[in-house]
Amino acid sequence: MHDYGDIDYENQVIRVNPRKGQLLNTIIHEELHRQNNDWTEKKIRKVAKKKELSLTMAEAAKLIGKYRKKRKK
Repeated sequence: MHDYGDIDYENQVIRVNPRKGQLLNTIIHEELHRQNNDWTEKKIRKVAKKKELSLTMAEAAKLIGKYRKKRKK
């Protein structure tokens, strides 16, 4: 994946590239796209940044954990 993240609206799947940019902001950004697909990119960026700054460490860890790649046993 070359982008920071992307979303498959049909299957409701969000993918995040952990090697690019700010992981937490990308997760929030893609979640906002999923929830508000009629918003402009400018609005998504603004709301994502505001939400990122308002998260507690525990909330941020929980959100990142939700997207952590699962290892096969």
